[in-house]
Amino acid sequence: MPEVLPTPSSVMDRLDLLLEPFRDTDGLTLTELCRRTGFPRSSAHRMLLQLVRVGWMRRSGTTYHLGPKIVELGALAQAHDRIHSAALRSMYALHRETGLAVHLTVLDNDQVVYLEKVSGAQVTDSTWAGQRRLAEDTVAGLALLARRDRSHPALTGSNGHSIVGGVVHGGECFRHAVAAFAAGDGEIAALSLAGPVEAMSEDAVRRLRRAADHLETTLTA
Repeated sequence: MPEVLPTPSSVMDRLDLLLEPFRDTDGLTLTELCRRTGFPRSSAHRMLLQLVRVGWMRRSGTTYHLGPKIVELGALAQAHDRIHSAALRSMYALHRETGLAVHLTVLDNDQVVYLEKVSGAQVTDSTWAGQRRLAEDTVAGLALLARRDRSHPALTGSNGHSIVGGVVHGGECFRHAVAAFAAGDGEIAALSLAGPVEAMSEDAVRRLRRAADHLETTLTA
């Protein structure tokens, strides 16, 4: 028989477990949500009804989606985030100057969180703002780990916190350039560029490094 995991006892732990599956899907039915979380159907249904009532969830037929209030709170959290606020202008400038996708990421333990993505139709990949992935599975994450742990010497640049690597998306080879930087308050962040190999010029990498150095100076002053 499959192992039955204990249901979290605290309200916040139960709420966190219930909302976590919505990270990678637009909507879930009650049955799908119970299967992913292990909650009894009656408990999950009761929590969903409460969340719908306060606007944290919305229901369309039999499918539940994140509601307008939680989207609003997420947008406010992003707008008030000091790293995001400091980096946004540089991100748009990098995208305008290089034509490449620009990402802003931070390290949370051994996971990387995407705070923002600025891109265009010519560059598509599988990342989005709010996404969380294992740091060691991403080029940006490796740069952040290298900056934090002073490890992965074969992957880091001469300044100890830059990485250029290749990743395949949909059969097409993309190149990623990442520049990690100290963001103050003990946090580490990274700017990165992503796009077709032929579009990743040395000038683009230099612009990335200058932008990251400027952000480090601004955020640690």
